[in-house]
Amino acid sequence: MAVQVVEEANGGRSALFIAKNVPLHGYAVWDLNATTAPVDEDEDTVTASRTHLENDSLRVEFDAATGLITRLFDRDNEREILHDTYTVHANGKRELNPLNCANRLDLHIDKPLFWDAWDVDVYTFERGQVLTDLERVTVVEEGPVRGAIRFERKFGKSRIVQTVRLTANSMRLDFVTEVDWQETDTMLKAAFPVAINSTRATYEIQYGHVERPTHMNTSWDQARFEVCAQKWADLSEGNYGVALLNDCKYGHDIQGHTLRLTLLRSPQAPDPNADKGKHLFTYSLLPHNGDFREGEVVENAYALNSPPVASALPANRPGPLPLERSFFEVDNAAVFIEAIKRAEKEDAIIVRLYEVHNTRGSVTLTTTLPVKSAWYCDLMEKSLAEIPISGGEMLLPIQPFEIVTIKLLL
Repeated sequence: MAVQVVEEANGGRSALFIAKNVPLHGYAVWDLNATTAPVDEDEDTVTASRTHLENDSLRVEFDAATGLITRLFDRDNEREILHDTYTVHANGKRELNPLNCANRLDLHIDKPLFWDAWDVDVYTFERGQVLTDLERVTVVEEGPVRGAIRFERKFGKSRIVQTVRLTANSMRLDFVTEVDWQETDTMLKAAFPVAINSTRATYEIQYGHVERPTHMNTSWDQARFEVCAQKWADLSEGNYGVALLNDCKYGHDIQGHTLRLTLLRSPQAPDPNADKGKHLFTYSLLPHNGDFREGEVVENAYALNSPPVASALPANRPGPLPLERSFFEVDNAAVFIEAIKRAEKEDAIIVRLYEVHNTRGSVTLTTTLPVKSAWYCDLMEKSLAEIPISGGEMLLPIQPFEIVTIKLLL
């Protein structure tokens, strides 16, 4: 399960803590008067300096001069995740190789032959520049919950402030990125060359995923030099993989062993000011065991895109609800609840779920709401067939990538 960090601020007082065992599709109540960081003393902590972030599972090392990641070490599996980032010469001198470093920020001249805002031409990637100039490095967090380092860069007319975060008990490395983008005919990409051998990569699409080649052996492969994906893309070999997650960026390219994500463009037509201005977004790197299923890539992508929401409650004021509650649950790890909403024309709740791992079987949907009857329905919320329900439980057959919409009458 993805580690969830909650930041709560109320009346000038802020709290940062790991939310443990919060029910999915529900809530839990924390007493911040008892502790501001409910973390056991014998649990993980995150150390940080200008050149490293480390918890019990992952060590991240940065080059002091450029801020590029020179080492990612999986401590649980004793595995180096990156290729050699330094070249050792005959005289023993080590020289940084930026092309093998992680979180490499690549700039490309981006001038399509036609349709600036819609097209990306393959020759765009023939030449590029790696951002290595670093203005300032600051350690902004260290402790039992999270460590973070802030890197500030200037280039051209633009500025990037990037906070790299590592949470206790987590393998997910977050890059919280603020950009004042003022470039023209330029593309910015984040690149992660990793020590993974695979001829295919997996990309999330709407209600499922698709595999694509990581080579250009055919004309069809050559035409897929930039592809779209939603919350994640994954590159895995037999027993290990690395996923690149994001919260709002959809252009990807994975060639060989390098994962890249398109962060910004600046076409001039039809809008000469497209993308110019201030942006805030987050992308994450997630090393994991096995493939994306075993590595819980989908769970972590949802956690990145839908973090817990904290709300301050009056102290010592009991209410009718329990301290924690889940409104909906499923018992199949391959099935995700994608949407919960009120029906448009009835006193009912619509629940939409789907199968994400390309498997078939059954799933039990459980609700704690006082449901009178349950129905399969279509996307227009028209009832199709009644579903037997007992004690709030509904047993549903499900097929690979199937989307199931349920109407619950209250």
